[in-house]
Amino acid sequence: MKEASGRLYYSIGEVSEMLGIKSHTLHYWESAFPSLKPHKNQAGNRCYRPHDLDLLKLIDKLLNGEGYSIEGARKQLEQLKKKEGQLSLDLKAGSQSTELLDEICTELETIIRDISHQPHTELDG
Repeated sequence: MKEASGRLYYSIGEVSEMLGIKSHTLHYWESAFPSLKPHKNQAGNRCYRPHDLDLLKLIDKLLNGEGYSIEGARKQLEQLKKKEGQLSLDLKAGSQSTELLDEICTELETIIRDISHQPHTELDG
């Protein structure tokens, strides 16, 4: 996967090449995922913005990385939207992502426990 260059808009060909997803798949995902609505220029060509790329990466992860069906991925996206941007993606049990999240949670719990045992200083008020 190629890295985005920081531009405001990308053509479907550029997005296809960057993400390694065929153009016809991107067209299909537009119809399958209502939240994916790339801007169209005066000629009717799709112009993908950086947030569209982020959404495509998430859709790709759900479908091809986590093994969700189109309907399952759509439901996951709806849950994320309802949570107003909070990380709440329900990953399938046993996935590498779940294991990583478990490790991160354990580390955060340790940090919180360590911080809570620190004595207060004059600056803490």
